[in-house]
Amino acid sequence: MTWNLQGSHGVDIAAVAAVVRAAAPDVLALQEVQRRQVERLAGALAMPSRCWVLKHWPVVHRAEGLAVLTPHPLVEARRFVLRRSWIWGWRRRVGVDVTVRTGAGPVRVIDVHLSPHDHGAHRLREVRILLAHAGRSPVPPVVVGDLNELPGGGALGALATAGWRDAWAAVHDDDGATNWTGGRRGGRPPTQRIDYVLVPAGADVGSAVVIRGPHGDGVDHIDAMAELSDHLPLVVELRPTPGGAT
Repeated sequence: MTWNLQGSHGVDIAAVAAVVRAAAPDVLALQEVQRRQVERLAGALAMPSRCWVLKHWPVVHRAEGLAVLTPHPLVEARRFVLRRSWIWGWRRRVGVDVTVRTGAGPVRVIDVHLSPHDHGAHRLREVRILLAHAGRSPVPPVVVGDLNELPGGGALGALATAGWRDAWAAVHDDDGATNWTGGRRGGRPPTQRIDYVLVPAGADVGSAVVIRGPHGDGVDHIDAMAELSDHLPLVVELRPTPGGAT
C-alpha cells in the first residue's frame, strides 16, 4: 500500500489508520509524512516495525519524509539521495530501500517521491539513480510511491525499459486516478494518476485497487478521502512466486 499523506497539512491519525487497517497491507509506504505522525500511526495500527527518513525540513513546519511501516520484521532499511539540495528545500529528494520478512518470504521495497511539475529531466535522473541503487542487490525491488508523473512519462519509460511493470496497468484498462490537480477537492473525483506500484519482471500481480472511500466508492466516500489527503492510497496484491522472493 502506498499513500502520500500530505503531512504538512496535518494527518487525521484515527481516520487514516481505519483505512489502512481495512486494507491490511503487509507493507505500508508513505510519502510527505512527519516522524511524529509515523509514530502515532504505527501505534494506532500496532505495527512495531517502521522506519522514517528525512526528505526536507521546510522550517515553517516539522520535517517531512518517507516512511515504511509493517507488522512483519523489518530486516533492513537504507536511505539514499535522489536529488541534492539544501535540507530546507522541497527540491531535495530521497528514497528508502527496505527488506521485510513476510510469511510468504522476504520482500524488498523501494519507496520514493520524485520531483514534481515540469521537472521531467530531474525525474529521469532520479530514476537512473534509483535503478543504480536497485542493482546493488540481486533481489529486484518493488518500486512504490508518488512518482509525480503521468502514465507514458519519460521516468516511467526508463523503469519499463529496465524491466519494471506498472501493476495497475497489468490488471486494469482505466487510468486509476489517485490525485487531484489544484483547487477544491470536494465534489469531484481525482483527476490524474501519479502514484504507482512498479513490479520487477516475473512478479505476479493479483489485484490493484485505488481506495476511493472508507466504506465505498460513492461521491460522499470520495469526499471523505479527499479530507485526508490530496492523494488516494493504492493497494497492490502480489502473489508469491515459487522458489523465489519478490
